[in-house]
Amino acid sequence: MALAFCGLLAIMWLGFGPESPASRAAASAIGAMSIVTLAWHHRRRAGDASREAELLARRLVEENIELEHRLHQAEDDHRSLEHYFETLMEHIPANIYFKDADSHFLKVNQSMAESFGCGHPADMLGKTDHDFFESEHADQALRDEQEIISSGRGITGKVEHETFSKGREGWVLTTKMPFRDRSGRIIGTFGMSSDVTELMQTRNTLERERNVLRSLIDSFPDKIFVRDPGRHYLVVNKAMAEWVGADSPEEMLGKTPDDYFPEAIARAGAREDLDMLASGKPVLNREWTFDMGGQGVRYLVTTKVPLVEPDGRCWGIVGMDRDMTEYKLASEKLEQTERQLQELMDNSPAVISLKDRGGRYQMVNRGFEELFGLERGDVLGRRDDEFIADKDVAARFRAIDEEVMDKREPVQLDEQLYVDGEPRWYVSVKFPLFDSEGQIHAVASISTDITDRKVAEDAMQQLNDELVRANDDLQQAHEQLIQAEKMESIGRLASGVAHEVKNPLAMIGMGLELLARRIPEEDASGREALDRMKRGIERAKRIIKGLVDFSSARQLALEPSDVNQVVQDAIALVEYQLRKGKVTLADEFAEDLPRIELDATRIEQVLVNLMINAMQAMETGGQLTVRTYATFLTDAKRDEGVRTATHLRAGDRVIRIEIDDQGPGIDPENLKKLFDPFFTTKPTGVGTGLGLSVSRKIVELHHGTLELINRDEGGVRARITLKCPEAGR
Repeated sequence: MALAFCGLLAIMWLGFGPESPASRAAASAIGAMSIVTLAWHHRRRAGDASREAELLARRLVEENIELEHRLHQAEDDHRSLEHYFETLMEHIPANIYFKDADSHFLKVNQSMAESFGCGHPADMLGKTDHDFFESEHADQALRDEQEIISSGRGITGKVEHETFSKGREGWVLTTKMPFRDRSGRIIGTFGMSSDVTELMQTRNTLERERNVLRSLIDSFPDKIFVRDPGRHYLVVNKAMAEWVGADSPEEMLGKTPDDYFPEAIARAGAREDLDMLASGKPVLNREWTFDMGGQGVRYLVTTKVPLVEPDGRCWGIVGMDRDMTEYKLASEKLEQTERQLQELMDNSPAVISLKDRGGRYQMVNRGFEELFGLERGDVLGRRDDEFIADKDVAARFRAIDEEVMDKREPVQLDEQLYVDGEPRWYVSVKFPLFDSEGQIHAVASISTDITDRKVAEDAMQQLNDELVRANDDLQQAHEQLIQAEKMESIGRLASGVAHEVKNPLAMIGMGLELLARRIPEEDASGREALDRMKRGIERAKRIIKGLVDFSSARQLALEPSDVNQVVQDAIALVEYQLRKGKVTLADEFAEDLPRIELDATRIEQVLVNLMINAMQAMETGGQLTVRTYATFLTDAKRDEGVRTATHLRAGDRVIRIEIDDQGPGIDPENLKKLFDPFFTTKPTGVGTGLGLSVSRKIVELHHGTLELINRDEGGVRARITLKCPEAGR
């Protein structure tokens, strides 16, 4: 009975138990063993009488063997399926997971474990998204999974922003489905997600570029379009839509130029497109006109280029229409203005030019062509040094241009240029030209021929100089006449005074001699008073002698004389006084001086007077230099006081005697008074004020001149100029 029950139980398990291959194989084995044992037991009891039971047992054994084979086959298939599944889970680059109804991870692959920062899939089992993500992301994932479980509908192709391990952010493409058991009951969820960060970044970049390109073409004032080979519009910008009167660019998509342009223009454009698609050559800057009705005729420039696939197949045309109406009108107006400006420049008598910052000519007028003997075609675009032979002139022109650009203001100057070998004078004004941003872009030059004016100005200046010299001569002559008249008056006065005073002084002198005999020798005070009176008479006699010499009209005792010898004789007369005054003498006598007619005694008197004056100017001593030399007179002042026809003139050969001292010099205010009678800068009793007046008169009687000049290096130079005799005399 027990064996029968076990066999029956095994058969029921096979009929109603789970479909697991292992459990079914175990049940069949138990059932077979029970039946075989039961049959063997009955056979032993019944013997060989029950043939049917034996056959039944044999069939049961065969079925058991078949069941065992099927069991092994099922186990192999199961192991293969598990191997495929594990291989898929291990090597697929996407993240694969299974979760229970409470969103706990049941199984994950290695890729998902690594993306979540785990070393092995087992580290994630039993955990939820809240263990790996922020609440916001984890809560949303939980809501999605609960919705899937409740509705039975999965989520496919959902892109989610996600923060990966180590803080890296990115995007994943997720598919989530309900997880069912064998009976179809939902017991959780499973899904797969792929890292599409690079794809999303590329898509976002392309989207940004598309938006930038769209914004760019829509902001262009030019009309931009893309058409397929059938001339259907694929892309147009706002300017194109507005131009043809469409409400929006989208309205034109799929339409052709036939829908917007006149038949003739559309037909010509179609032929042009076919030719371009056949040849592959673009259409560049084709000019054409279009009558827009109320807008009038518009001037357009079209550029079209074929769009070619990598395999060389043409899939469309991109083109651009640019409205050049305003530019063309402005260009025509500019050309007209330039023609008018050129005509104005060409008819100007001035020389006009325009250069860029590099010194290359941009514009010249006819006056410039005539000045340099060149056609403007030979000048435009070239620098000065490329066609002007004189490189110094070219360099000067360039330097002036650079000065104008540096100063940023006009420069005016006078220039001398040679035209046909003749010098011509020009007054030039060079000035910078500024662009709209205040930067210098060119230098302009206007030059006016002022040769005639320059000649007239030079002539006028020469005449003015002559008038000034004449006026100076007249002024000097006037002063000399006054001086001469004054000298004549003083001379007559001196002559009268000398005559009237000389005799009384002689009588006083005789009285003093008589008085001297009567004063006792022991009367010292009387003797002293008498000596003072004698000295006063001697001083008065010297003054009278000077007056007589000044006013004397006696003839000179002229004899041919050696000037150097006369000077040496005068030096011998003052040599003692010079040594006493600590004055050293330096002589610079020229050799082979011609002999001239002199009153040697009078000239010695003049030289002694000049040397004594020089010695007195050097109170603490110094050097006195006396020199003689012959020269030709380059300038001669006309002296109306010398009433002879033999006075000095420019070009005369003369001998000069110069005496240089190292004194303090003469006050400029006193230079004009030095030769006035009785004018002296010496203390009272030292000089009479007649020495220079008498010396000058003596020199003038020799038809010469006497000058006193302050030297640049200090001191005074006394210069006597005497005329040499003419050749043959």
